[in-house]
Amino acid sequence: IEHNIHYQSFWTLSANRKALSETEIFQLAESKSLTPQTLMYAFLMSLGGGYITPLSGTKSQDHMAQDVAVMERIQAGESIFDTEDEIHHIATLLGMPGL
Repeated sequence: IEHNIHYQSFWTLSANRKALSETEIFQLAESKSLTPQTLMYAFLMSLGGGYITPLSGTKSQDHMAQDVAVMERIQAGESIFDTEDEIHHIATLLGMPGL
């Protein structure tokens, strides 16, 4: 961050298939009008002051439209997550406790 370095995450979804299939992740995503996959993208983009950009490797036009839509929501200033505690809870569900 101090050197204006941005991180582009690849294999964000493929590496987290088990976590994304958890019922609680699905319910959280649904409560925010997201899919589990776009919840993961929103989560990553909410970390580090916007210095993480997930790369979408989808070939599906529908999935790409969903990915772009969540990015546009965040870029427009929408706060997807209500509190820092919610972000920490999602991190724990995704196997990143202590984040």
